[in-house]
Amino acid sequence: MTLFGTRGYNATSVAQIEEAAGLRPGSGGLYRHFASKRQLLEDGIREQLASQGELLDAIGDPALFAALPLTDRLAAVAGAALDRLASERDLNRIILRDLDRFPDLLDLVRAHEMARIQALFARWLPAQTERPPELDWDAVAAMLIGSISHFWLLQDIFGTHPSGLDAERYLRGVAETTARILDMAAPPSAEITP
Repeated sequence: MTLFGTRGYNATSVAQIEEAAGLRPGSGGLYRHFASKRQLLEDGIREQLASQGELLDAIGDPALFAALPLTDRLAAVAGAALDRLASERDLNRIILRDLDRFPDLLDLVRAHEMARIQALFARWLPAQTERPPELDWDAVAAMLIGSISHFWLLQDIFGTHPSGLDAERYLRGVAETTARILDMAAPPSAEITP
């Protein structure tokens, strides 16, 4: 996965994979373990998706950050999302660069990772306040996930975020903005009278 993430799927040869795995390059040793380079890619993706980690725990366990003030809770979950993106750097690069060639693997990532996180986050957000505003929480979750993903992507491309913001400052801004959204009063129900 590191070779695929760094070099790209097409630019990574079987001999390079064998050498990285401690096998004699060009010996065909990879094929004693995997039917093809593509199967190795699929197994690597499945293994990374199986390790859900801290982000899903943070979103799925309402008591995990319950004692924290709202802004700190939001920053902790956004930080867990940023950490997850960083820990899956190779997978993210593969998704962006190579998976358009493998629609079944792209669908696997979409269903197992992206859709699951999206759904959990869309349920988690309004539960953070006693009186959540009436919003399209799927859209709000997508907006926040997109923002966090984009921040990570630009950091990965440039080494640091081009704006000069460090991750801590960015996360605090995301948390404060999201807290304001959550603190908005739910609009009163207005009946239209003739």
